Amino acid sequence: MPLWNRRYGCSSRPTAFITGWTIFVLFGIACYSVVLKTPSGIQLSNRDAVGSPMKGGSIPNAPGVPIYVMMPLTSVSDDGQLKKVYDGKNISWILEQWKKLGVEGLMVDIWFGLVEREPRQYDWKPYIELCQLMKAAKLKLQTVLSFHRCGGNVGDRCYIPLPKWIFVVAKNDSDIFFKDRDGNADDEYLSWGIDEQPVLMGRTAVQVYQDFFVSFRETFREFFGNVISQVQIGLGPAGELRYPSYQLNKWTFCGVGEFQCFDKYLLSRLQSEADKRGISDWGHPPYAKDVGFYNSSPSETLFFRDDGGMWNTRYGDFFLNWYSNELIQHADRVLTAAGQVFFDRSNTNNDFTGQFHLAVKVAGVHWHFRSKAHASELTAGYYNTRYRNGYSPIFRVLKKHEATVVFTCMEMKDNNQPKDCYCSPEDLVGLIVRSSIANNISFAGENAVSFYDVESYRQISAVSRSYAVTKGKPMEAVTYLRWPEPIDIFFQQDALSILGQKFLDFVRSMAYDQAESVDFPGL
Repeated sequence: MPLWNRRYGCSSRPTAFITGWTIFVLFGIACYSVVLKTPSGIQLSNRDAVGSPMKGGSIPNAPGVPIYVMMPLTSVSDDGQLKKVYDGKNISWILEQWKKLGVEGLMVDIWFGLVEREPRQYDWKPYIELCQLMKAAKLKLQTVLSFHRCGGNVGDRCYIPLPKWIFVVAKNDSDIFFKDRDGNADDEYLSWGIDEQPVLMGRTAVQVYQDFFVSFRETFREFFGNVISQVQIGLGPAGELRYPSYQLNKWTFCGVGEFQCFDKYLLSRLQSEADKRGISDWGHPPYAKDVGFYNSSPSETLFFRDDGGMWNTRYGDFFLNWYSNELIQHADRVLTAAGQVFFDRSNTNNDFTGQFHLAVKVAGVHWHFRSKAHASELTAGYYNTRYRNGYSPIFRVLKKHEATVVFTCMEMKDNNQPKDCYCSPEDLVGLIVRSSIANNISFAGENAVSFYDVESYRQISAVSRSYAVTKGKPMEAVTYLRWPEPIDIFFQQDALSILGQKFLDFVRSMAYDQAESVDFPGL
């Protein structure tokens, strides 16, 4: 009898062959239009704006997708001041250029660590200034309530930790953070094991978030709808709904990562779930000898290997279901709190239904997607395998709260990934799109890493058109990562650079809905 059968008292579950997901966007890419190319050194005027029709752009009834641009992570300084000059150019002038380019608006991170420096004391001043500037420029704003640390993720050029008072608590209770099996605490985001534990100076984590929402509502109510079009709620590391399974100080691409449920609160919840089901002996995470380390490959582990792996046993199913459900319940709890604050049907003064959307970002964990176990998704909290759709349960919760799913890696192509990592960002995007449509939730996209090349623009365009063909209406939005630094990569005085012209072509193609595509298979 195999070792894991003796240890966990179970054998592998029977499985059936199911073909991997494929996204057919090649035709859409081939048909991507660049007929709107701009002469070199063009000077933009307001007549060049090509934004979304319903949102004030200059093309009436344009059928396309509104484009937003992420602001720099350091738009607000450590001492709480809005940055107003970028590379010698005033922010008002830059906003004017974005408007001329036809973008719908910008996205900004509102940092927990900058706003709530002391418990229940909030400093919104720099973000109020930004909203006023955006209103004057007639641009919309996607706000991200960022309850995570800035720093330590791909592309981070800043360090904004959680508030100091959080670390006062952590000094006596480090289990308020996620921990790996070696007891290493990750202070990027609070463990959802304390969502309902009043350990944060008398408040639970959900109460901390809800108090933040209330203060945000009271401060920005005049901007809802006319400036603020989306409130994205950060639900994990990097603002994504996931566990911190691939921390860059321990992990390199494309390791499987590690499970992050070893703080005392999550361990207690795991044991309680096992006791409730009458399987107390399973009330523990998988053993280290079975799952490997951050940088292991699936084939090196007993748990994640394709054939006979423990992920495909009764114990594996129990643990992975619990691990993923903890993530899903966290989303449900926080979105419930947000709904009570922003969409209070019993008080018309606090019901902002129809004025903006709530949104949640899901991570694009595309490595090992072509394997059976999808190991990297499993450690991140997505119980998605070749035989199981792990995203639909998440999307059902988003539907419950009428929240938009924001998904990354829209620009990525399979043929640009290392073959030994079994990556498939295209198939993953296809699965996410189909699952969002099947669950009838709104879908918005982002690129995962910064780029300026035409092929990446084409890929985003093709995916968005494929979505529109399948859904029958455009995506909610595409947000471009990120505002170029230095800004003259796009804007040179009153003229566009060559790279700026490529971005303009992209915005115009999305607004006019020029690119063609084919349907997603499987619906």
